[in-house]
Formats: sequence, structure tokens, C-alpha cells
Amino acid sequence: MSARELLRQLTEQFSGPASGPLQLRLEAIETVPELFQPRGGIDERHVSELVKAIKAVGALDPVTVMVVESRTVLIDGHHRIEAYGAAQWSAPVPVRYFEGTPEEAVLVAGEANSKAKLPMDNADRQNFAWRLVVIDRHSKTEVARASGISEAQVAIMRRTKRALGERAGDFPSWFRARLAANGIEQDRNNDDDERDKWMDEVAERYADGMAKKFSTRLAHNPEIAAKALAKYFGRKLPEVYGFLRDHLSEDQRRAVEVENGDF
Repeated sequence: MSARELLRQLTEQFSGPASGPLQLRLEAIETVPELFQPRGGIDERHVSELVKAIKAVGALDPVTVMVVESRTVLIDGHHRIEAYGAAQWSAPVPVRYFEGTPEEAVLVAGEANSKAKLPMDNADRQNFAWRLVVIDRHSKTEVARASGISEAQVAIMRRTKRALGERAGDFPSWFRARLAANGIEQDRNNDDDERDKWMDEVAERYADGMAKKFSTRLAHNPEIAAKALAKYFGRKLPEVYGFLRDHLSEDQRRAVEVENGDF
């Protein structure tokens, strides 16, 4: 279901601000990331830090929720909810109740992330603004303020939405929407080669950035590099480890197996 349709559904079901218990079990809190998680995804390093905090001091600051009929929907606090799950937290978690409408909640979620410890990067801000433009429930000023982009950029997005018409909701990212509006469509069923090429280009940029930042320090200190990667990737580390093995040559793989006694 598109973000626009999800917001329409919540708005139709919404009968006014409501509150409830100040603590709720995790399973009672519903997440709707398509609407209320402006960033591109979960930052695993931040989740790992929050897990440590939970294990050290217990419950974190309250997450923000909204009551819509029988549903309690998460507005702000996605990283905290992920951390509770990762820490296998079984007790109720503290919550606060949003006092506005679903349309206002979407804007508040964006503004909260713009000011949070982990501010949205430019791609996240662009994609969130595009999502708000497609939803078509907010003014140009509101979209700009919530996403952190300029009103001029919002105006460009609005023109793109008009150009795409009913197809606008088919493009979850501003990048893809802009390509489509310019007549450049990507065939998702036949783009493996393009995807590999794109991944290689992005990996090269990241590697260049790391070289500029760290010079040869990481390469000369593999143990420190491993600790840094473990902190950065958090729960995703086993997945990264699996991909790293794919980049070993046969000789390197045999050397690792000999070193670990796996022969």
C-alpha cells in the first residue's frame, strides 16, 4: 500500500487525539515506516548503542505513538523500538501520546528526525520530501520545513508529480521519480548488470572516502578495523562477514581455513 493510501486510511479511521497507558508492550505498538520513518532505514550502529544503554540502565526515553481506533501507531522512536527487540526486552516500554492528526504526525516525524542525534542525510531528506509531495496533504512550506529541503526544490517535485500523474506513487525515491519524469525508466527485471555496475561505483566512492579519511591506518591495523566495523554494523555484522568471504580469492580462503584449523 502506498504512503498516500496509508495516510488516507489512518485519517479516515482517526476520530481525534486519544491517550492510554503510559507503558505498552512492544507487540502492542504498530510501526508504519512508509509514513513515519523518514530515514532510508535503521542505523545499526545507533541500535547497538541503544541496546547497550538498555542493558545498562533499563528503559529509554518514551517513544511517541498515536491511537487510531484499536491501533497504537509509532510516530517517533523506531531505533528505540528496534533496540528493545534486539535486547529481548520483555517489559512494557514508556510511551507518550501524540495530540495531533495523522497529517500533522507525518510532519512531526520528519522534523524530529531532522533534529535528532542521527540527522537525515540529503538522500533521506529528498525522499521524505518526495513522499510528502506524493501524499499531497501539506503545503510547500510545511514540506520544506519538515524535510529540511528548500521550497524551490519542493516546487520542482510538485511539477514532477504533475508530469507523472497517477504514476507518481510508483516511485518511492526522488531519484527514480526524476528519471521517470525525464523519460528514463529502469527495467527492474533486467538490471542485474546495471545493479552490479552501480554497486561497484558506490563501493569505489566509499573506499576512496575511507582512504582520504584514514589513509593507511585501517589497513595497517586490521584488528582495530574489525572492531570499528563491528561497532558500525551491529546486528548486520554476520551478513557483512558472509559477503566479505565472497571477496576472498581461493588462496586467501585456504589461508584463512589453515589459520583457523578448518582443513
